[in-house]
Amino acid sequence: MNKIKQELIPWVYILVACILFSLLMKILINYPFFSFLRALLGMIYVLFLPGYVVVRLFFEKLDFLEKAALSFGLSIAIVILAVMFTNMVLRIPITALSNFLVLLAAMIITVVVKRYQKQIVSFFMRFKFWKSKPKPKKKKK
Repeated sequence: MNKIKQELIPWVYILVACILFSLLMKILINYPFFSFLRALLGMIYVLFLPGYVVVRLFFEKLDFLEKAALSFGLSIAIVILAVMFTNMVLRIPITALSNFLVLLAAMIITVVVKRYQKQIVSFFMRFKFWKSKPKPKKKKK
């Protein structure tokens, strides 16, 4: 239990920092410099960060340029799919706050799934969703 707490503490700090930073940007939006900063950070958050989380977790043996290009492409796909899913299936309207929370949830879910991948696979392997036939043994000549 203590090991799990130690692993989750940095993620809680990152989540709290993201929420506080977004609230600060909401308050300071009327000033021109902060609106530029908000646009810049929003572009990084939407166009780079979701894909980077996936690339960092699942593609470990890539160099920097490959990671950056794949992060950009995956981010576009993840953002479109996540926003379309929440709007069409869950009927949540598309707003800046809902997009922020949906992308944050998608990134957190990705990290949790990767972290507990072995436990999740072993849980689903208990159920036989498919009928697998044993392979026939080859006769020795």
